[in-house]
Amino acid sequence: MSHSPRGAEIRRSNWRRFAARVTAVTVLAFLLFAPHETARAQTLNGSPNLVISQIYTRGGEADASYQNDFVEIFNRGTEPADMNNYALYISTTSGSITAATSIKIVSSRGIVVPAGRYLLFKLKGDGVGGQPLPTPDFDLSALPGPAVGFNLGASAGLVALLAPDGSFQGCPTAQSTGVVDYVGYGSNAPCYEGGAGPAPAPTLATDSLQRFGGGCTDNNLNASDLRPSPVLPRNSGWAAGICAASTPTSFFNFAAPQFDTNEGAGRAGIVVTRTGDLSVPATVEYSIDGGTASERADYTTAAGRLRFAPGESQKTFDLLLTDDATQEQNETVGLLIWKPTGAGASIGIRDRATLVIHDNDFGPSSSNPVDSSAFFVRQHYHDFLNREPDASGLAFWIDNIEKCGADEQCREVKRIDTSAAFFLSIEFQRTGFLAYRLYKASLPEQVYRPRSLPRYLEFVRDTQEVGRNVVVGQAGWEQTLEANTALLLEDFISRPEFALQYPESLTPFEYVDRLNVQAGSPLTPVERDQLAAGMLLGTETRASVLRKVAENPEFTRRETLPAFVLMQYFGYLRRAPNDPPDADFSGLDFWLSKLEEFGGDYRRAEMVKAFVSSIEYRARFSTPAP
Repeated sequence: MSHSPRGAEIRRSNWRRFAARVTAVTVLAFLLFAPHETARAQTLNGSPNLVISQIYTRGGEADASYQNDFVEIFNRGTEPADMNNYALYISTTSGSITAATSIKIVSSRGIVVPAGRYLLFKLKGDGVGGQPLPTPDFDLSALPGPAVGFNLGASAGLVALLAPDGSFQGCPTAQSTGVVDYVGYGSNAPCYEGGAGPAPAPTLATDSLQRFGGGCTDNNLNASDLRPSPVLPRNSGWAAGICAASTPTSFFNFAAPQFDTNEGAGRAGIVVTRTGDLSVPATVEYSIDGGTASERADYTTAAGRLRFAPGESQKTFDLLLTDDATQEQNETVGLLIWKPTGAGASIGIRDRATLVIHDNDFGPSSSNPVDSSAFFVRQHYHDFLNREPDASGLAFWIDNIEKCGADEQCREVKRIDTSAAFFLSIEFQRTGFLAYRLYKASLPEQVYRPRSLPRYLEFVRDTQEVGRNVVVGQAGWEQTLEANTALLLEDFISRPEFALQYPESLTPFEYVDRLNVQAGSPLTPVERDQLAAGMLLGTETRASVLRKVAENPEFTRRETLPAFVLMQYFGYLRRAPNDPPDADFSGLDFWLSKLEEFGGDYRRAEMVKAFVSSIEYRARFSTPAP
């Protein structure tokens, strides 16, 4: 639940309760700032251990991760700090005009921030993109009076934390100013800490500005203390991370600043290292971070988590390559590691790297490579199973087409059947189709989640996670798949969006009923009672119940055709059904209607044929498409 800005009792895990009153002190004041300053002031009356650990400025934008901007505060000390009567000072810059407001936080009981804990301040967003924030500790998104809806400048601005009776005048230089911490970001920042310049403003709607070390790093240098990174809002319920006497004991880094590969290599192995104390397990997430290469035409996007067992110092993830026929310059893929977990684990100095893809086309092509059976089949492994083909599988499906010889009608039928077989395969049904059903079974429709569908990048990430190192038919594949599925489910139920819909306060019967209703009531009364009773007895968990609802035969039957159509867009076109050039779901609805009309027969509905022969699909591999 969100907290009202006036007189609200804030409930937080392992925290004392207090009533909070938020007052707009200075609203939209136009200020002239002194020249940029090189040192930061901290008042003796406040706590020098409270820092601004994260700033998100792109809330609500198209492709945003979250609907709202936010500011995050962190206690990097070893003792509790009382934030009572502190204020957030927010300044936004647009051209030559600067607007500022100061918002004071007051409680009769005090606002104690334990060591290693965070506070999350929710602000207004700029649109409806993204999902809701995890429960904020202070909701400042709709303050009464003229400060309603104050949000952060996307390209430049300043956020300061003021001690009691502190004020922000010019660019602070002395402790008497009462400024505990401030962060200037973007080239037009009115002020910033340190002589190296302001912190960089995030350019992606999925990034926020984050202080290194989870908030622990504070050298009074905005330019080097903070960096853009995938947004990670942390509230007071986030696990404590004490900084003092706990310097990270292991570091994740890319093994090199640049990796090189040939376009025809099939895949590029990206190596991540862990150094230091390796005695405990740790994880780190990876994702794509821009670049000049196209995710549709040059590679298959990659996202997931590397899990280091005790003693492991190196892991590799694959970036699958598309050997298109377009003559082009060498292209790049930006790579990012972030969100480390594990005792003492942190990101090192090499959190970004670049993959350079060297082109192998030395002249215009007279044909589209997707017309080749070998290319066609290999690309299906990439697009639907997220892996390079195993030799026996590749040979089988190529032969399935090639045995037609020169009979073009036979070849067309076999290509269509081969393509559909990837969706219908055991491997996809238990990876991609399961990931799809987890969303449909649990998350209600929202503006940012139309029709309760997974978004494209969410689907890719979760499908790759559950299918990691799985090759159906190879020794141990079932055990690997089961372990991956369990990890995905535990991760899924811990996500803010799921926790918002299914809070821990629900009784087992309430939890099962809410899932059952969202899934369209596929459970029989007996199944419903057995799942709830299992939770009471400890034989079922929230994760196992979600899985059983998602895998329910009736629910699976109902979702098979809708998922089949959605995968035409996710697999072949590498986009959502309402992404450009489409503007809505009319295309998806048309093909679903056709598929239902023919009782699920994709041949008579001509659905698969339409997608694999479409200009948009063929243009992925040859531009312009022959």
